[in-house]
Amino acid sequence: MSGIQDWILSTFGHRVVTGFKTATDSETGQEIKDPVYDSEIIKTVDGLYQAVVDADKDYSQELNCNTSIKHTTVKPSGTVAKLAGVSEGMHFHYSGYLIQRIRFQETDPLLPALKDCGYRTEPDIYTPHTICVEFPIKAANADSDNFASAGTVSIAEQFATQAFLQTYWSDNAVSCTITFQNDESDQIAPLLHQYRYAIKSTSLLPYYGGSLKQAPKEPISKEKYEKADNHITGNVEIVFEQTNEDQKGLELVDQSDCDNGACPIK
Repeated sequence: MSGIQDWILSTFGHRVVTGFKTATDSETGQEIKDPVYDSEIIKTVDGLYQAVVDADKDYSQELNCNTSIKHTTVKPSGTVAKLAGVSEGMHFHYSGYLIQRIRFQETDPLLPALKDCGYRTEPDIYTPHTICVEFPIKAANADSDNFASAGTVSIAEQFATQAFLQTYWSDNAVSCTITFQNDESDQIAPLLHQYRYAIKSTSLLPYYGGSLKQAPKEPISKEKYEKADNHITGNVEIVFEQTNEDQKGLELVDQSDCDNGACPIK
């Protein structure tokens, strides 16, 4: 399941967490900030979950087998989400506009076509014989007033969003990597304790923004995105086929080659 943040913002016009209210932890007596969720989103997501459960009952009855123990999940979905151009799993987009860097071996036959189409390339500063290619990316709803990215949404809202999906949608553990700013690190332990019964597991990662050289993802301004995007001309697939007639329609890796769990590079 991917594109969750895109779907919520496109469908409802705002994020699922609408605010926080002061509450008291029933076990410790400590003051906490309980999330307030949009009631319409709760009703919709819970309804979708019930539809899955009902469908499972119907199929199980038809197949004369036991019903499923678990029905739903939220996976990381990094690669699939990138190909579809949507937010990854439950996560917020890393930035409204960014440079996505992908590394290629310097002999890769696709590199000349990428260069001819205007994509910026440069040698990888970390690995020899490797080329970094920069892809300018615009997130869905990037221009919305209610758009939030991993660099702007608070650590508290990310925890609350994971708890929402764990409560109303996912039977399995919600796959989640929460990003946090340096000044939010002191909130990690209290938030983990607050959501100890609401989430099953989580990961945390400092938000680096553009501080690392040749980072896989580098947040950029809208102006820089538009400038980079205007440099891109042509279709990479068409250019590649025009300059590699002998490889036109070539299947680089056959499905049967991956039977042992690892696909060779041909």
